[in-house]
Amino acid sequence: MLDIPTQYCESLSGHFLSQPLNAISNVTFLIAAFLAYQYLRQQPATRLYILPILLGVIGIGSAWWHTTNSHVGDILDTFSIGLFVSIVAILLLTQITRSKIVATIYFTLLLASVIITERFPILNDSLPYVILLGGFVIAGIIYIKKFPSAKVIFVSASFTFLTAIIFRSTDILLCPLIPLGTHFLWHVLVAGLGYQIILMLAHAKSK
Repeated sequence: MLDIPTQYCESLSGHFLSQPLNAISNVTFLIAAFLAYQYLRQQPATRLYILPILLGVIGIGSAWWHTTNSHVGDILDTFSIGLFVSIVAILLLTQITRSKIVATIYFTLLLASVIITERFPILNDSLPYVILLGGFVIAGIIYIKKFPSAKVIFVSASFTFLTAIIFRSTDILLCPLIPLGTHFLWHVLVAGLGYQIILMLAHAKSK
């Protein structure tokens, strides 16, 4: 998701399609993007079409990265997810606080925390995602106080994110038991997370 040198359990060779399951599982991002777009079309008050587009680009970039291990794939994967996360964070912050200054400060602190924690190879380099999960939960708790009817989808998204991080973190550790690893489940769950977050933001926009 971020530009982190993660080790992957699934590595059948060092060539093209060396990580077939990790590559193919990215189709879930395209499915999630399509479903999110279809949902937004039914919500005329929302203007969030950039999010499903970016969700689809994430899937393409990640598939490219896991297929070719190329510099271009790495850049596309990194920047598409970084942009998606940044837009989501800004939208959430502007919905839970009326002050642009406060929202800017919180966003800057979150970004700085993610960048700093990238330097620590903990949990198979998943520490930045733990920071993002913590930020999402804190912002989400405030969010559902303002939009109580979004409680179910927020709780679901939080548990989806937590489960995804667990699968990402344990991938390399489970190689002896699961030769193909669990990183592909990270893709599936994060795609679902992106879909849920888009619905959550659309819910507020429709109010």
